[in-house]
Amino acid sequence: MNKLLLRRKILFLLLAALGATSCDDDDDDNDPKLTVQEFMQQAAASDMFEITTGGLAAQKGVMAEVKTFGAMLVTDHTKSSAELRTLATQKNVALPNPVPLPADKQQKVTTLQGQNGSAFDRQFAQMQVDAHEEAIDLFEDADEDITDTEVQAFVDKTLPVLRMHLQEAKKLEDMTD
Repeated sequence: MNKLLLRRKILFLLLAALGATSCDDDDDDNDPKLTVQEFMQQAAASDMFEITTGGLAAQKGVMAEVKTFGAMLVTDHTKSSAELRTLATQKNVALPNPVPLPADKQQKVTTLQGQNGSAFDRQFAQMQVDAHEEAIDLFEDADEDITDTEVQAFVDKTLPVLRMHLQEAKKLEDMTD
């Protein structure tokens, strides 16, 4: 009788262990890998969003810091956009010119265009925190998923700039709250 009870306990523990490992959500093997084309298209749209909203901030911003940050975004993202376009040509990835914004980003631009004064500055800062967190996630995914050395070099060169932008956007967000 004791052997039967012991076997049941062992079987229960084995089944429980199997169930726990099959529910592991950290298994990245099933996650679809980001392709070079997908990365470039998403990065191009991200740059276009930053150029567009940065230009608005340089024009409509009330705080000097917002205007300065907006101008910096235009400069930095215009540069990365040109580098990305050159790389895309080398990799035979077609990028439309101009790059259209996805509907969600276009809606954000439209919202921002309707703001003025300190409300504009606050909305802009919040959007930049979100946009740069999203861009960093994209570039980190590319860093993990893409093995092409030239794309890796672009990612490695661009990520520190995106992180710096995020820090600046967070400072602006604190200033505008």
